[in-house]
Amino acid sequence: MTVGDVNTIDGTLTIRNAKFHKDRLVPMAPSLNERCRIYMEVMHPIKQPEYIFFPSPHGGQYCEKSIYDNFRRFLWQAGISHGGRGKGPRLHDIRHVFAVHCLKRWVRSGTDLTVALPYLSAYLGHTGLKSSQHYLRLTAELYPHIVATMDERFGGLLPGDDQ
Repeated sequence: MTVGDVNTIDGTLTIRNAKFHKDRLVPMAPSLNERCRIYMEVMHPIKQPEYIFFPSPHGGQYCEKSIYDNFRRFLWQAGISHGGRGKGPRLHDIRHVFAVHCLKRWVRSGTDLTVALPYLSAYLGHTGLKSSQHYLRLTAELYPHIVATMDERFGGLLPGDDQ
């Protein structure tokens, strides 16, 4: 991600070459936007758009292994055990957690899921609601009341025990 991909005025991130090789515009929470604004003032006072926003200690981009190693270190520091490569938690699992937390929050607050779910699908880079099913399976196991609420509104979108 480059400095030009972080827009603290609009509060958005441009994610380049994301899922299906598409660029996406992702809104930031106000607290994240503020942290990015402060970070940019300190680390990138000249705001060269082509500079790496989070440069490695060597000045370039972080490699995949560095990101994975840091993720494992953060898990260890947080007291979260790791089952080994491929057994998780994986960095990609953060998407699942985000989706489940959104659904949980919306159900508890009485948010109209027929309005909210398409936003979640778009945020995750999905082209339709059916693509979001993968992220909702964990929800079915942990929060059956969320699935019951969604089934009332979307009947049959989520696979049940009969499938």
